Amino acid sequence: MQTAISHTDTGNFWDKIAPKYAKKPVDDPAAYEEKLVRVRALLRAEDRVLEIGCGTGSTALSLAPAVAEITATDISRGMIEIAEEKRVMAGVKNAEFLQADATEIFPEAPFDVVTAFSLLHLVDNVPAVLDAGYAQLKPGGLFLSKTGCLGDAHFGLRLFVRALGALGFAPPVTTLSKADVSRALVAAGFDLVECQYFGKGRLNPFIVAQRPT
Repeated sequence: MQTAISHTDTGNFWDKIAPKYAKKPVDDPAAYEEKLVRVRALLRAEDRVLEIGCGTGSTALSLAPAVAEITATDISRGMIEIAEEKRVMAGVKNAEFLQADATEIFPEAPFDVVTAFSLLHLVDNVPAVLDAGYAQLKPGGLFLSKTGCLGDAHFGLRLFVRALGALGFAPPVTTLSKADVSRALVAAGFDLVECQYFGKGRLNPFIVAQRPT
């Protein structure tokens, strides 16, 4: 694994692009919908959910009707402000958006489910994020991750993404493989439950892990 970016730099980058990011369409709508269907199947109506790295809140707002409550966080104040505007416009009452670091421990813990979508490759300390997720889960609770795994890409793509980061057009990325993410989850104490891909891409594994009972 290659670490690449500080929390401060990450927040500043996403603050700058938040308005543009909010208007950007989903890259693979079919894969995104597949993910939502699978996640909803894993959720229960009584669940309390923590989403870390929520961006502008689209996923949290989509999942809110399926659970009792969802706390969604992001390091970027700009992202959270947009997410809160969307929540108010949608009239969603059981979602709360908070600016927070991915390792923050919340007094509302423990949660039934913790999600980290499109996040782990953007943090500078994956073990710390997973440790925080584990600490905030009830025994038997689920940790759901869908992470960009640049380590499984061909060299040309890895080089291109790193160049974009160096030029400031994209956030620097921690180079992970599916095997790296799986090993990190096990090291944090989780049991691996399932791993699958949505859509045609094979660089964003959806991994379900569980805190042992």
